[in-house]
Amino acid sequence: MSPLLKLLFLFGFTAVIFFSPNYVPFYSVFFILLARFIDFSFLDQLRDLKPIFPYCLLLLSLHIFSFFIKTESNIKDLSFLILKLVGLMQISSLFFNTTSSLQLKETLEKILPFKAAALFSLFLFFIPLLFSVWTKLDYSWKARGGKKGFFKFFKLLPIFISEAMYKGEKLMYGLKNRS
Repeated sequence: MSPLLKLLFLFGFTAVIFFSPNYVPFYSVFFILLARFIDFSFLDQLRDLKPIFPYCLLLLSLHIFSFFIKTESNIKDLSFLILKLVGLMQISSLFFNTTSSLQLKETLEKILPFKAAALFSLFLFFIPLLFSVWTKLDYSWKARGGKKGFFKFFKLLPIFISEAMYKGEKLMYGLKNRS
């Protein structure tokens, strides 16, 4: 499937998920079957949901807190919101796992002006770069016997920012040399 068509489907499905009535079980079954059709295992799908797990826990804790202070809150609405987030994450992970960054960049250059396409593709390249930098820092932290704890984040944050800025600068120079 062409990357342009995938990109249109991504934005279309996002609009359908958030602005249509709550047909979440249909979305969930559709995305799970689509992922299986593309040969993504169920475990890969669960791994892709890891980034939204803290947000879902925050929503759940806010719902529990609102129950104690006696505000209007409906568990059905909360569950539909969480399932919509899961559906959104599923469709975006399917898109990014089946489309290479080069295909995405070429597609954006077809539909956007060059500078806008370059900025958008730089933004999209930088997100996975940040995840890879954090993963490397996490592995090095564990290799040196670092404990999982609250202070790990504060100790690794300055190194993360420095490494991300360095990688971003290299990416910027690479883009300048291409244009």
